Amino acid sequence: MPDGIAGQAGIWVLGTFGAYLLVLIGIGLWASKMMDSVGDYVIGGRQIGPVVTGFSERASEMSGWLTLGVPADAFNTGIMAFLNGLGMIPADLLAWAGLAKRLRKYTEIVKSVTLPTFFATRLGDTSGMVKGVSAIVLMLFEGGYVGAQIVAAGTLLRVLTGVEPWVGIVVGGVIVVGYTMLGGYFAVAWSDYFQGAIILAAFIVLPIIAFTTYGLPFGDLANVSGGASLTSITAGATGWAAVFGIISYAAIGLGVPGNPHIMVRFMGIDRVKNIRLAAMVAQLFMFVAYVGAALVGLYAIVVFGQGDLANADNAMPRLTLDLLPGAVAGIVLAAALAAMMSSADSQLLVATSAVVEDVYHGFLNKQATEQQLVRYSRYVTLGLGAASIAFAYLAKDTPIYTLVLDYAWGGLGAAIGPTLIAALWWKRVTAKASVASMIVGATTMVLWTQLSTLLDTLGMMPTESSPFLYNLVGVYGLFPAFILSVLTLISVSLVTKPPSGVEDHFDVFDKPLSAVTSEPGSGTPSYVTDGGRDVSPKAITEADNIRAHVGESGYWNDE
Repeated sequence: MPDGIAGQAGIWVLGTFGAYLLVLIGIGLWASKMMDSVGDYVIGGRQIGPVVTGFSERASEMSGWLTLGVPADAFNTGIMAFLNGLGMIPADLLAWAGLAKRLRKYTEIVKSVTLPTFFATRLGDTSGMVKGVSAIVLMLFEGGYVGAQIVAAGTLLRVLTGVEPWVGIVVGGVIVVGYTMLGGYFAVAWSDYFQGAIILAAFIVLPIIAFTTYGLPFGDLANVSGGASLTSITAGATGWAAVFGIISYAAIGLGVPGNPHIMVRFMGIDRVKNIRLAAMVAQLFMFVAYVGAALVGLYAIVVFGQGDLANADNAMPRLTLDLLPGAVAGIVLAAALAAMMSSADSQLLVATSAVVEDVYHGFLNKQATEQQLVRYSRYVTLGLGAASIAFAYLAKDTPIYTLVLDYAWGGLGAAIGPTLIAALWWKRVTAKASVASMIVGATTMVLWTQLSTLLDTLGMMPTESSPFLYNLVGVYGLFPAFILSVLTLISVSLVTKPPSGVEDHFDVFDKPLSAVTSEPGSGTPSYVTDGGRDVSPKAITEADNIRAHVGESGYWNDE
């Protein structure tokens, strides 16, 4: 393998990447002029439109896990890698259908711009436990997530330039931290839109060009050593091994509601009525990207054979350099970097909000002004970014696919997801149950990841002659962690006192504006749901009422 891009993509890759960086800097500088409040920094003042939101929601999740990890998974397992979409596609669709509208409405009803604050308000927690525990979970796992994206960026830069991994890690980390500090959510959402468009084009163009050269890859896979497993949807596994293998892929989708960098897209969309369009954009994006990423991994097997790549994470960039001329390769590889940056900036922003809004503003300085909070948000972004770069250096030898799923996505999904779903749909959920659920979910995910190693060390690992137990231990940790988290949430909620006032919130929340305002003598309630914005001639909408009540509350005032 060559040391870098010399003689392959040459100046085109570096030129394309340089142009890409200039665009990001421009977005950050433009967005930095719009930062009047912490709400603007964290969720863009709820002014982001549906197309941008849809692209941003997908680009924030797909990351280096999609651009390098999924092709690597396909390179290792064959067509079974298509099952990466088995859990993710329906889970994301259900999130848009069942969570987005309610979360967008409810967070505005209770005047929350972060999930920990929403949980504390919704669950009536005055002790600070819900906000504190959820903020710690976000800081730990989102910080790890940022580190995983920086590792992916370093891996790609090493393939392109031959630099040492730490150089790529530092360069990628500085880029992400820099423009996130400048523009907050506006910079993140709009850069995700720009980057998402490149990602979508990349995973359309690369398989098409590979197809024109090699045809469909499936016939050639059968002729490769181990081809029987590569062309099997269960990678050649049978019995309980096949069952738990499929369950592991399906369980990936359980992480969607627990990953705040996805949920914050629902909170930041401009109008509730635009959620349907945003969902359609996101689903189209997801289907094309997942299929394209898996095909890239399969074509890499056809081109290189499974023995010619020392690191499967190199499958996507190596195939790109092999198939495409320099100019096109530059665009495609910039897209891969775009995916990593788009996830890292989103996750860094969520971790920042947990520190500034939920810890500093919630516990240490409740009288802080909006200008102070925005300034401190930038400082915290810098500090967390530095910590993530350090984590990325320590974890640089861990496969990206594993690093994301085991140490970031799964922890957030198991800890945060059950509480979020219950807060929006179950009136009986309690603050104590939420705290217990988060602790159980996060702890189970961390321990399960190391379970087989620990049992093997203790001489207690089930033998392969016990196929159910042996394969259960190896199942993706989010599956048991999510189940235990849900069971904890339900059982503790049923034996503890529920919060007061929830009936009123749900009563108003579920009604259309006409039903609320037509109740005799009721007047306009102190909170109503969001149904749209100004039209001509001007109509009084649910959004108008919300803005009036939020303004009267003084919530955003410096005083």
